[in-house]
Amino acid sequence: MPKITFRWSRVRAWGIPIVALVAGAGLGVGAMALWGPGGDSAQALPAIDSASGQQTVTVGLQTLEESVSATGTLAAVSSSDLAFQASGQVTAVYHEAGDTVAAGDVIAEIDTLQLTADLTSAQASLAQGEAQLADLEDAADGSDSSDAQIAAAKAQVAVLQQNADDAESAMDDSKLVADISGILTSQPYAVGDVVSAGSSSSGSSSAGATSMGGTSSTTSSSSSSSGVTIVGQDEWTVSVSLTEAEVAEIAVGDQVTFTSDDYDGEFYGIVSDIANLPTTTGGSATYAVDLQVTGTVEGLFEGTSVDADIVYLRATDVLAIPTNAITTTDGVSTVTAVDDSGNQTATEVTTGDTIGSYTEITDGLSEGDQILVTVTTGSTSSDSSSSSGDMSGFGGQMPNFDSSGGQMPGGMGQMPSN
Repeated sequence: MPKITFRWSRVRAWGIPIVALVAGAGLGVGAMALWGPGGDSAQALPAIDSASGQQTVTVGLQTLEESVSATGTLAAVSSSDLAFQASGQVTAVYHEAGDTVAAGDVIAEIDTLQLTADLTSAQASLAQGEAQLADLEDAADGSDSSDAQIAAAKAQVAVLQQNADDAESAMDDSKLVADISGILTSQPYAVGDVVSAGSSSSGSSSAGATSMGGTSSTTSSSSSSSGVTIVGQDEWTVSVSLTEAEVAEIAVGDQVTFTSDDYDGEFYGIVSDIANLPTTTGGSATYAVDLQVTGTVEGLFEGTSVDADIVYLRATDVLAIPTNAITTTDGVSTVTAVDDSGNQTATEVTTGDTIGSYTEITDGLSEGDQILVTVTTGSTSSDSSSSSGDMSGFGGQMPNFDSSGGQMPGGMGQMPSN
């Protein structure tokens, strides 16, 4: 069976009235605190009658959820590995590991003295070859010999043109330029390093020649690395493994809430892919599931461990009460209603779906009614959010948070109709 959790739908203070679930010592159900419009003040929770083990609570609208929990690791959707595509000595470094760079930023560059000489030579050879071709074409007499000379000259010009293009590209490659925006997680280059085309920095040293009775020497530093790595910060994914029973509950597009010990608060996402075939290890089959972080979330890092709650079922704006407030005898369900004077009356109710420790009430109670709830020692409370007022617009999609918190996209399985 899948691990089913019942979690709070967290709502920031935008003046939306909510009912908060408060855990108390030995309190097994949610004690509900009603917020007035604007969320500026809360009514005090009713006192618990320790003698009877009961508590009076106010009936309100709830958002109930069922989810599958898993743990995974954050991975950037985009990353780039870069190295110099020209040979030379590093003369400048503009960014170090840990720096944030934008696409187009120059990270480091190498000496262009030799590259400039190579380009000048290649361009001169090309100009000479083109001049020779022009002379042959001017002197052409239509003979086979003349045509052959022109064809050979054209082939030579093509080779020289390629050499010039390569030399020009090498000049462009003297600068190591970021091709994506992100954080430099690896940057091995330092001024003085000698690099070769297509490789990272390499260690080398050279001693200068003796001149005028003195000795001079130059030394380049040594390093060995796979080059620069940039990790993008705008898109993230998390891969988790679920059992067959868990996978059967979820679907692509289901909403996900992420938490991490390394991140303050929650951020959100969706199920982006579910593997068709399982991976079997030690006789246990699991399915790879990819989760995509949605919205812009600051402060995430590659390799961070995160907990994911995949919400596959949600009932919004449901009149629901703790299940242990309901007594069912011979198929008839009742609750103990409490009026403003404290009088208690057994009231018949019609129940709907039950999610965790909360049950939907389809008839018999209204928002604002008071009922008795039995306090059960040692049990756990289910997650829900409730409303004593209008909650229009709050349902399949979490409210738009600021850029640091990401956004929960819309789309969610709903409770089945009775």
